[in-house]
Order: sequence, then structure tokens, then C-alpha cells
Amino acid sequence: MKISYVAVLVPTLLLLSFVAGQNQRRIGTRYDVSLEVHRQMGNNLGSFSSGDHFPDLSPVGLVQSHKGFIGTGTLISPTIVVTAGHVLRGSFKAKAPVASEWTFSLGPDSLQPNGVYSVSEIILHPGWTARLSHAGGIGDGDVLGLDLALLRLASPVTGVTPARFNAEDSELIGSRVILAGYGSIADGKRGVNSVDNFDRLAGENTLDRVVETVNATNVLQKYRGGVLGIDFDSPDEFFNSLGSSSSPIDYLGSGSSASTPLPYEATTAEGDSGGPVFVRMSDIWKVVGTVSYGTDSSVYGDVTVYTRIASQSVWLSYYLERWAPARRTGYGEWLNLDWFGNFSTYRGDWAFHEKLGWFYSPSNNADKFSPKNEADEFWAWQTGIGWWWTSIKAYPYFYAHERLRWLYFSDKDSTPSRCRFYDYEIKEWETLKH
Repeated sequence: MKISYVAVLVPTLLLLSFVAGQNQRRIGTRYDVSLEVHRQMGNNLGSFSSGDHFPDLSPVGLVQSHKGFIGTGTLISPTIVVTAGHVLRGSFKAKAPVASEWTFSLGPDSLQPNGVYSVSEIILHPGWTARLSHAGGIGDGDVLGLDLALLRLASPVTGVTPARFNAEDSELIGSRVILAGYGSIADGKRGVNSVDNFDRLAGENTLDRVVETVNATNVLQKYRGGVLGIDFDSPDEFFNSLGSSSSPIDYLGSGSSASTPLPYEATTAEGDSGGPVFVRMSDIWKVVGTVSYGTDSSVYGDVTVYTRIASQSVWLSYYLERWAPARRTGYGEWLNLDWFGNFSTYRGDWAFHEKLGWFYSPSNNADKFSPKNEADEFWAWQTGIGWWWTSIKAYPYFYAHERLRWLYFSDKDSTPSRCRFYDYEIKEWETLKH
């Protein structure tokens, strides 16, 4: 059973781009919850401010063409936006998208955005493009988990921290997920009841399906991605589209699903989107999927299928610049990593930290020290310490390679020319002068 090719975010809001060439957007919420709550969620207001319980939604923006087609996208580096492939090219007959005809805008109100950015390059997932000729020219890259595209912006976004994405970890079924985007308004009982909405809305749901690699017959392995699924439960618990007794949908497979909705339950339907779904993994909010398709009405029982990001993370990471999760401050080359602080980058992989001073961190960290090249986990060299390692989970602790032990960095007592470390082996403070 394949759901109709529309799926945006119905859970709690999610914007959709277009269906059959029409500009349609849908977002569905519980009929017994005020829409204002979902607006507050989309704007990170009140109890929905970013933190342990809710992600920062400022990198979620509007993808729009000069012809009026729209979708949702998420900033994952200062110059790269991830969205769905069908937002930009939805069929084999559709012409290849022209970058100059698209923009990306940020802000809680799409009519008064905080910034509108020109697109310099559109990068469609090769699997999406290759599969467009299938299924009568409509393509099957959605069900295969290949519905992805990237936008390269003509100028970097400043003042916004890019969203992190899941690169390799397995998502847990039953996890609470957060959806966000722009779209028309619908509720679970009546469906669409207003098309006049321009705010970024948000909602929550429960992750019901995780398929890391779709089991597709007669399809090359390189054209098999991964998918995630959620369903839209009603307060009376009557609908449970992904429950154990329900018929399987495409490659989502069988499984169980709780029928009780969350307080701010939402889902996507009618329309195409590309918007994100966030999950908190290892104490970090990460985008785990982008809206690909779903059922064709914004009422209880709808199912939304997402392209799983981790299944395509190698392809995606290839296009990211160094220090992708770091926010551009707008002051020269100064960046800010929310866990590491402010630093400025220079040629030859050198950087200057506001408290650590100069350090060298090779852009290719795939050496004997680490198999990864991520801004949230890296090796660096510094005078007085030699090679050290730290990460988003370890900082302000550093592992000093030459000393074969851990050091604690005192940020409040340090300056670029005078760094204070505590050596746990000798149990003494050490001052390193640069």
C-alpha cells in the first residue's frame, strides 16, 4: 500500500510544497488544542524555549521558488540547507530546477522573514534523480528513502546556529519527535479549515517505525535508503494506523504503535514538504528525517513517511564545510560552537580560540587519532600540550595524547596567552603560557 504522494507535516505543522503542480500546504493538529500553542512552539516561546525538552527551531526555514512552489528546509551548516528532492523536482517530466529561481528564508513569520537568501546551487540526491523515470514518471525515490536535496546558499547565514543531524546512530522506536514548518491549518476532525497561515508552527509525535535500509527487490543497493514513520493518533484513541493490526505501508513494515496521542500531537498530509523531524539523541537534538510523503488528508489516522537522514549521511556530509554546526557570528571569520565557544579560523587549519589561543586541527581528522571529521569531536595540536582530543560530550575535559591522561580546562581562569589546566594524575593546576 503506497500512500498518496503528498506528505508534509500534518503532525503539528510542517509546510508542504506542491501536489500535482498546485500550491497546497497542510498541517494538522489535535482539534482540542489551541493553535496558538503550536505557534508558540514554532517560535520557541515560553515553555518551548530551546533546551532539554525542545529543540531550537531557528534553522527551520521556507524554501520557495519564484513560481510560488514552496517547501520547508533546515539549515545544517551556514551555507547548506537540507530539504526533500520532490520539492525541487517532483516528476520525470519536470525540468531540472534552476538555482537562481529559488530562495531560502528564515524567521517565525514567512511574510516578514528575518533574512532571505539566494540559492547558488541545487544538489539533488543522485538516487532521487535516477529513480524519477520509474512508477510512470512519478518516481519511487520516496518509498526508497532517497527523497533528499541540498541547497547551497549564495552567502552564509549569520546569527543562526545550524541544526545537527543524525549521522550514524540508530533511532529508537517510541522516541518523542518534534516537527516544524509552515503551512495551512487543519485539525484532526475537520481537516483543512484555514489556508491563511504564514507562521512557523511546531508539534510533537511518537516515532513508530525505523527502517535503516529498505528491503526493496530488484533495486540496486545504492538506491536503497532508509525511512521513518509516524501516525496521527486521536484523543479517543480510535485511530492507530501503524498499530500491530494495521496493514503495512510501503517499506515501513509491521510493528506496534501506541494509540494514545501526545499532548501536542501533530502530523503531515496533502502537500510536499522537506521539513525536519527532530529527536533528542545522547542529550543532543538532531534532525533524523525530512518529510517525504504521507496520506492525503489532514485528519486523524494520517501517516507521515520521512527520508532517514542517517542512511544518506555520507552523501550529505560530502557537501558540508568544516565546522558545519558552528554559528557564523557576523564578525569576520569568527564562529561559535555552542559547547566550545568563540573561535576564528585561518589558513592551514589553524584557529584562534577566545580562551585557548592558537591551535591546529587538521581538516582531515581521518588519521590514527580519529575516524571522524566532525566539529563536535576533533583532535588538535597546541603548544605546551601537544595533541589533544575533546568533544561536545567531553569538554571542558581534554585528553592529552602525549601525557596519556585527561586534563580539565578552566575557561573562567584562562586567556589566550595564559591557559589553566588541571592535571588529574599529578593533581595539580598547570598554567601554559603561549
